[in-house]
Amino acid sequence: MTKQQPAPGKPAVAAAAAAARPRDKRFDGYLKAAGFVLAIICFVLPFVMYFDVLEARPHPIATGKQVRDPLNRTNQKVVRATHGKAGSSMQKEPAEDLDPMTTATTAEQTGDRLARIEESSKQPFPDKPVFLVREVVGGLVMIEDDTGYWFVEEGSVLPDGSKLVAIERGSDESSWQIKTSDGEVINRTN
Repeated sequence: MTKQQPAPGKPAVAAAAAAARPRDKRFDGYLKAAGFVLAIICFVLPFVMYFDVLEARPHPIATGKQVRDPLNRTNQKVVRATHGKAGSSMQKEPAEDLDPMTTATTAEQTGDRLARIEESSKQPFPDKPVFLVREVVGGLVMIEDDTGYWFVEEGSVLPDGSKLVAIERGSDESSWQIKTSDGEVINRTN
């Protein structure tokens, strides 16, 4: 085999200089560095999002109005005291012989004490508070009593003093019923 000769017209010095010049590797270094930085970003990004370091949630525009979360039940009171006032029209009228005043006994040492106790024990007890089941949404039950509307969930104390034990579907798909610790089953009313 013979060695190729440089083309006529090209100087032999230029061909030798081109073969002896090393290849420029700066571009390869830039590509390696960019790949390394991209790999680090891809590794760190899930941790940044998990720990919410960047606060990725959008902040609401400040309008000066306070937005109240309707499902925030931290300060919810299940039963309100009526302080001796009559409730709404849901309850029937109290019996005429029922004393609406809250009373207490004293330790009077009189001779007719037993006669008064006997007489006062004939007074009828007030009826159980009445409440209605209005809606069931996501494990919460909206009930209505004489003081307003309340959201309760399983284990909550109801206005009649019992606890909510279970929330179940009724006979058809659009009806709901709740079971109380007293054994009562109350169906949803519209």
